[in-house]
Amino acid sequence: MFRVKPLNLTRAALVCGLFVALTSNVPGQPSNPNGNFLKSREEGWFWYEQEPEPPEEPPPLTFPLPKPASPSVIKIEKPKDPKVNPMSVEWFQKEYPNILNSAIDNPSDENVKLYRYATRVMLDKASNFTRTFQRQSLLDPLLDESTRSPFSTAMRGSYQRWTSEQKTKATEAISKKAGLWVFLDEKCPFCAQQYPIVARTAKERGFEVSYITPDGSRPPWVMGSAQVLKDEGQSRYLRISVRPAVALVVPPEKITVLTQGLLSQDLLEERILHAGDAAGLITGTARKNAFPEERGILTTEDIKDLGDRMKQDPKALIPEAQERIQRRY
Repeated sequence: MFRVKPLNLTRAALVCGLFVALTSNVPGQPSNPNGNFLKSREEGWFWYEQEPEPPEEPPPLTFPLPKPASPSVIKIEKPKDPKVNPMSVEWFQKEYPNILNSAIDNPSDENVKLYRYATRVMLDKASNFTRTFQRQSLLDPLLDESTRSPFSTAMRGSYQRWTSEQKTKATEAISKKAGLWVFLDEKCPFCAQQYPIVARTAKERGFEVSYITPDGSRPPWVMGSAQVLKDEGQSRYLRISVRPAVALVVPPEKITVLTQGLLSQDLLEERILHAGDAAGLITGTARKNAFPEERGILTTEDIKDLGDRMKQDPKALIPEAQERIQRRY
C-alpha cells in the first residue's frame, strides 16, 4: 500500500491565495462577471490603469435662484405697401397683367369687360400724352425736329438739293488741303473698275491723286498723265490687304483709309467729307451747312454742364437746356 504524505499547510495556503488573486477582479480592470481571467485575456495586464475620477458635485443651490435670461424676440413687421393711385402708370404696371391673366383664365363677361375698360383707359392716357407732346413740338421751335430737316414732301426735295450743294462745296474745300492715294494692281480685275470713278471724283472736286502699284508699273487702263508711284511700304504701313484701296492724305502725316474694295462716287465723296471733318479741314459756317442735321444738338459737354447745373438747382433743366440748344443753332 502507498502512504499518503501529509500536506504542508503553509504551502497549501499560498497556493489558495494565488488562485484567488488570479481569479478575482483586479483594481482598475473592467469587471469579469464570470470571474474567469482567461475569457478577458485580450485586455492585457493593465495593473497600472487608474480608476476614473468621480464626477464633481454640483454647487449647492442658493436662494433666491437667478432668473434665466429671456430670449431675444425678433419682431417681423409686415412691409407696408406704398399707396398707388388707381389708374396711374404704376397702378397699370402692377394690376394690368393680373386683370389680363384673370380674363384669359376665366373669360367671364365681368372679367373680359374689366380688361376691356382697363385697356381703354390706358390707351386714352397714351393719346393724351401724345397730343400734348405734339402740341409742344408745334408751339416751341426748340423742340420742333422739322427745324433741322423739313418733314413735308414739297420742302424736303429743296432741302436735300441745298444740302447736297453744301456738301460738295465742303468737299472741294477739303481738296485744297488734302490729296488721295489710290492703290491699284494691274492683275486686280476690280481696280480697272474703280479707277474711272476715282479719276472722275478727282477731276470734279479738284483732288491731286497719286496712283500706287506694287512695282511702279503703269496699268494700261490708267489714262492721261496721272502720277504712278511704286509701293515703298505705304500699303504695309496702312495695313491695306485688298485692292483697290483709297486713302485721304492730309500733310504732313495724317492719312485715313477710306475704302478697300469697290466704292461708288457718292459714297466715296461722303467718306472724304467725314474724314476731312475729323481732320479739322472744314470749320465754321461751312461745316454747319455741310452737316445741317447736327444743328441744335446738345453736345456731350453741354449735357455734362447741364447735369452739373442741375445739382445746384433741380429746376434749372428747362431754362438751361433752352439756352444751350439756341447756342447750337
